[in-house]
Amino acid sequence: MPEEPIRPGDREQKRQKSLQRRVLQHLKHHGPKHYDNLFILFDPYRTGETGLAVQALKLGHYVKIDQDRMVQITDVGLRLLEEQSG
Repeated sequence: MPEEPIRPGDREQKRQKSLQRRVLQHLKHHGPKHYDNLFILFDPYRTGETGLAVQALKLGHYVKIDQDRMVQITDVGLRLLEEQSG
């Protein structure tokens, strides 16, 4: 059976999901980080992808962002990582 080719949108979606997972893993292992520090870590060329990933995680309640712009993983985010790993 021939494999379906990966469409450009599929590749982009996989890349975004991968970035979201890496952000969650980083927050799990290193604790809360300032929003700007996540950009430095994950988006050194300032493409804007990290901002989109963090906002998507916030909308899904996987992270919360406080008034000081500290990003912290939530219990929902921790459960998501556990489900993905096992």
